[in-house]
Amino acid sequence: MTYRRADVASSNAWRWGVVLLTAVVGCGRETQASAPTQDPIQALEQETLQLPPPAGCTEITLGELRNGIDLSPVTYGQQPTYRGEFSNLGDPARADLAQIRLDVNTALGRHDLANGGTNLFKCEQCVYGTQDAGAPTAKTFVAESGIFLLASKVSPQQTVGALGNVLLRESVAAPPLRVPYPGTAPVAGGECRWIRFAKWDTTRHGGCDPREGSPTTTPPNHTCVADDNVGSDGTIEESLGTKTQGEACTYTPAASEDQFASTDCAPGYACSSAYNDTRQCLATCDFMAADPGCPSGTVCGVYGLCIEQSIMEPIGYLFDPARIGETCSVNWAEYCGVEGARGVCVDLTRSGRGTCYRYARARSECGEGEELGYVSYPLANGGVDNTSGWCYPDGL
Repeated sequence: MTYRRADVASSNAWRWGVVLLTAVVGCGRETQASAPTQDPIQALEQETLQLPPPAGCTEITLGELRNGIDLSPVTYGQQPTYRGEFSNLGDPARADLAQIRLDVNTALGRHDLANGGTNLFKCEQCVYGTQDAGAPTAKTFVAESGIFLLASKVSPQQTVGALGNVLLRESVAAPPLRVPYPGTAPVAGGECRWIRFAKWDTTRHGGCDPREGSPTTTPPNHTCVADDNVGSDGTIEESLGTKTQGEACTYTPAASEDQFASTDCAPGYACSSAYNDTRQCLATCDFMAADPGCPSGTVCGVYGLCIEQSIMEPIGYLFDPARIGETCSVNWAEYCGVEGARGVCVDLTRSGRGTCYRYARARSECGEGEELGYVSYPLANGGVDNTSGWCYPDGL
């Protein structure tokens, strides 16, 4: 089992642990049809058409953005982060990286980018980029103001949105530094870049949201199968069979981009090789649900799949009986608590025994005085999955 790392954000220091492991018209009355509602993205674009660039700023454009699973290698950030490139930034021979990061629970509608204060530690909707990435002359630009529009959402990782009148200010690293969300501050008299309008679409055919209570629905005889470790992004598969928990199964890839992959598992089961080399039907679940609903004798594990704890442990997934807030018997374990109330054991005080901190998918789910740490899972071909978040009291 390859190692996984637990990282925490702290204004004081960097702490980490490593383990191996949808008209109604009244009768007899004529009514005038109401005007159709304008598409919010088109409305934002119209607002920006005649705007001049801010004085001294260079206008830039935004290319196509991709989410974690569409990147190569696969890269899931500790919060949904879409990556692409800006144009017109600097040296044409160098890539100008563009990123949009948002909280998992970002609501549909408009958001004011000025709320972040040009600080990547504080923003919940962040727009930023790196000019001439990798060069000694590289510069960071962070949104100082503008409109961030989230128009639709399939899952936190699959959204459609737009930016309008966004001013990006040259910025440098600023406290807190050695944290998952390092701080930034604007450079006095620094350069600025401006985006008149840009839109993105990171949805994909068959995209779905595996989380319990998701607003998206799965068609009959299909299953939403998680693509990330924490089960916040998924893809629909056609369930053609009747096989259930633990039965050997066959997975057939989609024949084209507009079709679904299929399995001979029953609906609600994924044909997975997550825990061994042979594919088997495993019930899908949401470990953040009050009742994940796994078959008797199994727990809700990584990738939202039900499996026996006795299978997870030998391949490096550690469990501890401590409940949320209690002291663990070990300094590190990926699972503590009980089904429906899971946490992770992390020794932030370096006492030799960890505390069971509750799992969360979003920074917005952490309370006052808390921050979001994460468990980092290396993936094949150099990828990484940092979606497994947990809330802890900052300042320890």
